[in-house]
Amino acid sequence: MSRLINFLLFLSVLVGAFWLFQVKHQSKEEGEKIAALEQKIQDEKDALMLLKAEWSYLNRPQRVQRLADEFSNELGLQAIQPYQIGTIGDVPDRSEDSTLSGTVVNDLEKLLDHAHPASAKTEQGAR
Repeated sequence: MSRLINFLLFLSVLVGAFWLFQVKHQSKEEGEKIAALEQKIQDEKDALMLLKAEWSYLNRPQRVQRLADEFSNELGLQAIQPYQIGTIGDVPDRSEDSTLSGTVVNDLEKLLDHAHPASAKTEQGAR
């Protein structure tokens, strides 16, 4: 009977060791996958920064103006005229509701009368 128990215990130790080896191997593989993904993410961030720098370089106003001047005939480009942006009639009239009421103005004046800079408060406290 004790030999059977010893054999079962030995077998369970072997199964446990094998299982532990498998878990360790899987976790190592997952760690390598994570490291590879982190490296890919960093590579993509670096590529994105490079593209942003290149985009900024290509969109310099001096360069765009030079290209516009150079290819204005082929592209049919013309200077923008003020009427293309809008007219005075497009600007909304100032409404009566946009002005402050008398009570709000009085409240603001009272607030400003009592408001002092921090330096003035310390000078008054020292007196």
